[in-house]
Amino acid sequence: MKAIGGFFGLELPDAGEPYHGRALALSSGRACLRRILECLRPARVWAPFYVCDVVLPAIAHAGASVEFYAIDEDLEPLLPEGGLAGRDVVMYVNYFGMKNGAASALASALGRRAVIDDTQAFFQRGYEGAWSFNSARKFFGVPDGGYAYGDTWNTTPAPNPGPIRYEHLVTQLLGDRERAFQQYRESEACVTDEPVAMSSFSSRLLATLDYGRIRGVRERNFANLHARLGSRNALRIANSPPVAPYCYPLLLDRVVPWDELWRRQIFAPRLWADVEARLNGSAFAWERQLASRLVPLPIDQRYNDADMNQVADAVAEVLAW
Repeated sequence: MKAIGGFFGLELPDAGEPYHGRALALSSGRACLRRILECLRPARVWAPFYVCDVVLPAIAHAGASVEFYAIDEDLEPLLPEGGLAGRDVVMYVNYFGMKNGAASALASALGRRAVIDDTQAFFQRGYEGAWSFNSARKFFGVPDGGYAYGDTWNTTPAPNPGPIRYEHLVTQLLGDRERAFQQYRESEACVTDEPVAMSSFSSRLLATLDYGRIRGVRERNFANLHARLGSRNALRIANSPPVAPYCYPLLLDRVVPWDELWRRQIFAPRLWADVEARLNGSAFAWERQLASRLVPLPIDQRYNDADMNQVADAVAEVLAW
């Protein structure tokens, strides 16, 4: 029976159709990966060396071992010669949301043995005959949320037992950035690879978003930064603009001066610094260079042309360009 009366809660616009309506909505991208691997039951997962450490427990928890492979200077996979063993699968990262073509080609070639990590490509809606997963937390202000694409799921995920930490969202809205950051870290610590359902709180928030506007803003901001910084970027970027990318990946010819950028209020995240310290890293010099020299500049829907100019100016000042 529906309760009538009582105090008012958070009021949001009427929910529309979810952007990933055909996917299984789980608590995180890594939870999606674990759920996919529990369906596939591979003995071994080939993963790119340039990947975050948080995916490794998800693979282990699904009962598989990991073998690393290299990527080339276009961020495309260099798979092992000799092909795959009987129960092997290949995971590939759609880096920065710029590698839809490479991801699609791998999915077409390997079918069900391909698992595409689209956590940096939220707007990609799966691949015919292959598996993939997205992340809502990397693109929007929600405490949890990821989407898994693949075969028809034979079980309904259990509800998320929590805790769902959303305090950082409200604190940020109220203007206390420093406290919000600490709360954000606490929220992130609660995210696991347990394949439970996305919280109703995140699902409701995601249903209110204007995805068309968000996509357009990201693409315009990417183009603006590329126009300002592209001639200095050591990373090769295709002429065709990416679809709603995660960031503008600026690869430098030196180790990133993080403190100087942060001092100028450019809070670009450090992606996958753990790659540099990973065992057997000497065989993956290119990936280690990416980990130490790549700056993922923010281009998301919070920012406009003036903000992108601020970013480009700060980078030019720090690097004496």
